[in-house]
Amino acid sequence: MKLLHAALLLAASTLVVGPVMAAKKKPAEPPCIKGKVLSAFQMRMLQTELVVGALSCKMTPRYNDFVTAYKPDLMTAHKTLMAYFARESKLEDYKSRTANEVSQRSIANIAEFCNYSTALYDKLLGTEKVQLPAFAAMEPAANRHDQNACDAPSVVTASSVSGKFSGQPRVKPDAPADATVAVPVAAPAEAPAAPGAPAQN
Repeated sequence: MKLLHAALLLAASTLVVGPVMAAKKKPAEPPCIKGKVLSAFQMRMLQTELVVGALSCKMTPRYNDFVTAYKPDLMTAHKTLMAYFARESKLEDYKSRTANEVSQRSIANIAEFCNYSTALYDKLLGTEKVQLPAFAAMEPAANRHDQNACDAPSVVTASSVSGKFSGQPRVKPDAPADATVAVPVAAPAEAPAAPGAPAQN
């Protein structure tokens, strides 16, 4: 009888505990980003796209020109992200992860990737200088930052791509459509060195 009584108590406790455990809430989503933080992520992602384009498509001089032309905006974005991540190691991990994602897309379709990179450089280094934060906000590639943007439509992010090429967003280049595409090279995660440029990965 004692054994039966103990078994009944155990069964009753399981019935009580079971639903309570099942009712635990799912982990909360990270807080959404907006304003200067969102803009910083967009500029950082655009810069990553251009870094990989420079390495994969042999356009390092164009990347250096980009850094020189937009150094104040890039430095502002860098400082904002440093404050957001709180630790430099976390920012470096993020930069490496997104650079690897872009590199995978470049490998998947190098010709299209280089065409897109060329179009980006043509626009950013054209005769009329663009407002980098506004340009990045509207550029699909810059919104692959893998962050939860407040009140923003769903976009393709670094984590959801999983290394598969999903096509590059189109930007009309200033150069002729039959412009020669440079022969691609391997795309490492590290950025080319540029005078005064923020630390790259």
